[in-house]
Amino acid sequence: MMISTLFKRISLINLLPRLLQRNISYVERVRFLQQLKEQDTVCSSHIPGGKFLLYSQSKPLIHVDKANTEDVLLWLTYSEVTEYYPQVLSSSVLVDVNEDGTPRYSVQVGALPTTTQDKLESATGAVFTDLRLALFMVSWRDAHTLSRANNVLMWNKNNAFCGKCGAPTARNAAGYARKCKSCNTTHYPSSIPVGIVLVTDPSHESIVLVRQPRHPPGMYSCIAGFSEVGETLEETVHREVAEEVGIEVSSVRYVASQHWPFPGSLMAGCFAVAEKQQLTKDNNELQDARWFSRDEVSTALDKINANPHLRLRGNPSGELFIPPPGAIAYHLIAHWIKGTPVQEIYQHIY
Repeated sequence: MMISTLFKRISLINLLPRLLQRNISYVERVRFLQQLKEQDTVCSSHIPGGKFLLYSQSKPLIHVDKANTEDVLLWLTYSEVTEYYPQVLSSSVLVDVNEDGTPRYSVQVGALPTTTQDKLESATGAVFTDLRLALFMVSWRDAHTLSRANNVLMWNKNNAFCGKCGAPTARNAAGYARKCKSCNTTHYPSSIPVGIVLVTDPSHESIVLVRQPRHPPGMYSCIAGFSEVGETLEETVHREVAEEVGIEVSSVRYVASQHWPFPGSLMAGCFAVAEKQQLTKDNNELQDARWFSRDEVSTALDKINANPHLRLRGNPSGELFIPPPGAIAYHLIAHWIKGTPVQEIYQHIY
């Protein structure tokens, strides 16, 4: 055990000089991230030199005026954060390691006093923003960062007690593990798998889109549902389509995935084919479900591209639009319109 610990320390010492350089390799970042997750002393020692993304009641502090640019997320230094919220060491969780080797953390500051929040927002030019709104204001990669950061914070909040024996748990420095103080069971954060599918007819001239009651006026999206215990992704897709619109699909093909913070899901995007037939929607789940032609979908795509904020307030006319680029449903629909080969869609998204 002592030899193993010694080797880990030597490995870290050898790695640190390279971490001070800009644009370290992906492998170096991953291995450093793993050390931060597993070794409390290493993680804690890097917190003062890290960068921090702030949340107040799951609302990230972001530059709203820089929406749809690469500068939306606001990363503060340790000294900048402690000026407004001194409890950084006990309330921050690890997010990732930046390309320059800097560890990045997220901090839940809770409900700050109004005067403190006003001062912080004024000093930074940023605003604590509803998470769902923020996800549609940032790039695809930054959306994943916002989602992951919030979910690790929420996981720690919701797992203060052991699910096995009910005793209190203690978190590690990175916030990626909690150990029960009684039975010593270690708990780790995880994602909930969801299948989301774009159903097309065999000629690829029409697709199925659905409306849930919570959708804003005019918005339709892809069929989606949680995987059940023991299901494969393909089985999830088959079952969800059958349940929601009453048809059977074939040739399910995986496309790409996305983490989504409501409620901490891994959205696995797929294409599937079904004979064009009358739909029988599940009235408990859906408000509407229809086949839409390529022309109708192309117009809906143009609408959301011209005005991504339709997702937030809806289309007063009730005319069809789809989710904006922050959602994987957008990319499934957009690349179907473009005719992008399935094996190439991933590289276009990322």
